[in-house]
Amino acid sequence: MSLRFVPENDQLSDAKNTQFGPAAPSAPGLVDTLRSGEPPLSVSSKVNNRHPLESRLEKWDQAQRDLQLETYRRMFGAADPIKREMELSIVQESDFKPQLFANSAITSPSEDILLNRESTVGWEDIYNGSNNVRENDFHAEMEKKMGI
Repeated sequence: MSLRFVPENDQLSDAKNTQFGPAAPSAPGLVDTLRSGEPPLSVSSKVNNRHPLESRLEKWDQAQRDLQLETYRRMFGAADPIKREMELSIVQESDFKPQLFANSAITSPSEDILLNRESTVGWEDIYNGSNNVRENDFHAEMEKKMGI
């Protein structure tokens, strides 16, 4: 693996018609919109009117995570990034999620700690889009879960 700080440029300069969906069996040059269940696709909307930085910004967090894991692998060996990824998958697949985080895009505090985002404030932390959701405190949720 490399120590790439900035994601590579994946901006499309040309595209084939069947690059963005499955090809129809009777007409291999066309996207099969009936079987895929998606509306007709405009290939020009996928290629044109995109800024060169847009694809890099979409992959920024993943590139930083890959760089961090590669650095950990070189410093501490292969076991450390494997352990960190296992802990992250356990936290993401956990069945218990407090009501405060259940209906929003906010990640859990455990996930923020494992991704080293506990000291950052993003727009998801403030504008979570749940204006009318009744928010219970964490202690009430735990009491309800434990049956206390």
